[in-house]
This record gives sequence, structure tokens and C-alpha cells, in this order.
Amino acid sequence: MSTPLPVQPPPIHEPIPGLYQVSMPIPVPLRAVNVYLLSGPEGWTVVDTGFHTAETEVRWRLALDALGIGFRDLTAIVVSHYHPDHIGCAGWLQEQSGAPVLMLRQEIPQVERFWRPGSPAGEAIAAFFEAHGMPVPEAGPLGGHHLEQVARVTPFPRITPVDPGQELRLGGWRFQVHWAPGHAEGLMVLWEPDARFLLADDLILATITPNISLWPFSVENPLDQYLSSLGRIAPLPARLVLPGHRAPIGDLAGRVGEIVLHHRDRLDRVEAIVRELERDGGPAPVTGWDVNLRLFGPQPDLFRSRFAMAETLAHLDYLAVHGRLRQEEGNGSPARICYRTV
Repeated sequence: MSTPLPVQPPPIHEPIPGLYQVSMPIPVPLRAVNVYLLSGPEGWTVVDTGFHTAETEVRWRLALDALGIGFRDLTAIVVSHYHPDHIGCAGWLQEQSGAPVLMLRQEIPQVERFWRPGSPAGEAIAAFFEAHGMPVPEAGPLGGHHLEQVARVTPFPRITPVDPGQELRLGGWRFQVHWAPGHAEGLMVLWEPDARFLLADDLILATITPNISLWPFSVENPLDQYLSSLGRIAPLPARLVLPGHRAPIGDLAGRVGEIVLHHRDRLDRVEAIVRELERDGGPAPVTGWDVNLRLFGPQPDLFRSRFAMAETLAHLDYLAVHGRLRQEEGNGSPARICYRTV
């Protein structure tokens, strides 16, 4: 007989009657993702799922037991975006429950690119970062690192698309579907206009800023998209914002203002770093890797190295699109893409 895994039940809170926030531990520096369970007369809805690991399976069983329900009580599984801490367990939960997995139509191509078994996404990310100056010893392991994440997003779910502007009846509420690209191209947030609460996922977080990344499959200028999304969501008269990580937020517009200011400051800092590197390095072209090291410094693991580099590139991309920097060929540098001040 196998010994049960020494897994503790995840913390469960009820910020709104009938809506439960489950803090699901995840094996990355964020430590936990908020998943939500919404009760209703026709069954229960899950919003986001955590990585798929053996420990997460146990925690899901413990969470459902604590709420007095089973897998067959789940009638819908909503996934806010393609990141593995949000979609990872969706396929497994679908197998257990038979419930449909709902995602915004605009996000499904990213799910296919990143998580469909056999996808070359890891190699594409490594090549993309090398083109921006990341040395081969640092970029090379990213392919294997990505395969580790693919294993945490299996089995691959059968996805039912949702469209912006659609109304979803989930639990006992009627939600308006909003498309909020930036953190992910097809990030879905759910607004309940009667109860005035927002399931914001990773659009807005209370004590940290969501990662805004430029990947080889990204649309141009994801940071611009993100700031535009914040501008569209900020006027909602929310009493409560329920995020994808950490604590709920009471002041939506105030927190949006803080995040916008953070990115304005970071854009100024990135532009200044390019100027400093030009001054210090003479005619040598400035690469994204150079800026990343000056902005974030060396990272202790592949997970953080990957996201620091992608965040740096998103800010460089914004500055280039808006004419504050010039992107050019590497001119003999190992990097194919470099940056200059204008």
C-alpha cells in the first residue's frame, strides 16, 4: 500500500458569500495561485486551476472535501489565461468532472503554441533570447525548462471558446466577459455588475506588478496593450477585486494608478540604462541581455531568468515602437537585435 503524500489542505476563504478563494501552492517563486470556486443552484464553477502535479491533485480533493462537494458537482472550469499556474490542472479537472473548459477565443492560439505536446516553444524562446544577446549557456537550458512546464499542463484540455462581451452565468452570478490583453494576449477578466466585484486574474495584483513579457509568439508591444487594458478596466465601480495571486484589492482605480506609474518609471529607467551602456561601451551595440543584467541583475534560477529577460524586452519594445529608442541589426555583434538611443 502506498503512503499518502504529506500534503496539507489549501487555505480557503469566502470573500463573498458563496464564492471561495483557494490558495493553491505552486512550485515557483510566487508560491501560490488563487483559484476560485463559485457555488450556484445548478452546480459549481472553478476559475483557474494551478499547476498539474501530484500534490495539486491531492489539494484539489482536500479543497472539494472541505466544501462538501465532489468533482461531479463542477459544471464549468474557467481558465483566465494560458500561463501554467492557471491552466495546468484544467485538463485533469475536466477528466474528473466532465465539465467544459472555457477560455477566451483570443487566448486559445497561445495555449496551442505553448502547451500542445510536441510544440517547439522552448527552442523558439531560447533562439529569441539569443537573438537579443542572451549567451548560449544561459539560453540553451530554456528548451528543457519549457518541457518541464509542458508536463505540468497535461492532459491537454478540450477548450470551449468564449467571446468578449459575452455574458456567463457562473455559480449564482452573471458575469460580463472582458478581454484585457497585456499580461497574456487573451487574458479574460470577469465583471459582475450587480454585486460589483471583478475576478481580475493577473491583470492587477495588490502588492506586486504582473509580469509583462515579450515572447517570440507575442504581438507587438504587449506593454502598450497592458496599459490600455488597465485604462479600460479602471473605471469599473468595483467594490472588490479578486486577483490571481495574493490579497484582494479594495481600490481598483487607485491600484491601477500605482501600476501605471511603476511602468512609466521603469520605461524611463530602461531608456536611461541604454544611454548609460552606450556611454560606457562606446560603439558596441546595446542588447536586451545587457539591459536585463543592468535592470534586474543575475537571477538564481531559470524561471526568474526567463521572466526577467522577457519583461526587459517588453519595455524595450515599447520604447522602440514609441520612438524613444531605435531597434537595429547587431552589426557583427553575437546578438541579431540591438538598441540605440535616438
